[in-house]
Amino acid sequence: MSTSVSTSAQSGKSSAKRNRSIRVWVSVSAAIIICVVLGLLIRTQGFVRGSEFAPTHFVQRSFSFYEIPFFHWQITPIRRSDDTPPAATYVKTAHLKKLPLAKASVWHLVSLSRGISGTTTADANLLVAQLKFSEKSDPYWVDWSKQNPKQAAILWPIIQRLAERELYVFIPMVFATADSQDRSPAELQKILDEQLAQEYVSLIKDMREAGNVTLAATLLSESLADYPNHPDLQRLSIKK
Repeated sequence: MSTSVSTSAQSGKSSAKRNRSIRVWVSVSAAIIICVVLGLLIRTQGFVRGSEFAPTHFVQRSFSFYEIPFFHWQITPIRRSDDTPPAATYVKTAHLKKLPLAKASVWHLVSLSRGISGTTTADANLLVAQLKFSEKSDPYWVDWSKQNPKQAAILWPIIQRLAERELYVFIPMVFATADSQDRSPAELQKILDEQLAQEYVSLIKDMREAGNVTLAATLLSESLADYPNHPDLQRLSIKK
């Protein structure tokens, strides 16, 4: 009888030990599977890359890092590298003489992509795309600036000022006007001033109608600093 009880106890212990081993094996296997799946998910969907532009210094840089997908929790340091287009380097050397000595601190997003979802462009791409545009071997706006140095001296400070104010939406119009036909520097300056003043007027009105009073006030202040005698801007100033 005692032998039977002892055998039964040993059998129970062995069974319990096997069950514990199975549970441990299942837990380890599940952990490995979860880690592999999570690793593949991060590898395919968690890679973030993009580029950004600093209008004060006329430079561009690319960046990349890994994150937990869907939650956007960054898990690796950001890697950055200079990606400045040759046209931007030419412009800041030839036409933007007064650049800050300190490192750029304000960067505007150009493009961003997460995983395999494709790339989304931001407003700053309206400028960067023009800087990278090329019909031949050299960037288009480098050739244009070399052929029209006096007009370029007017164009690029305006482009930089708009970029610093994040008014990239105005930039295609400015490039199109500069490139539309041969104009003297004085004519180009006059046309651009009128076009931009009117664009400011329209945008300020839109912001006021949308209830964005603070942004409208900022735009009005900036536009009056550039075009203090423009009648439509003066009327908007009275109607604050």
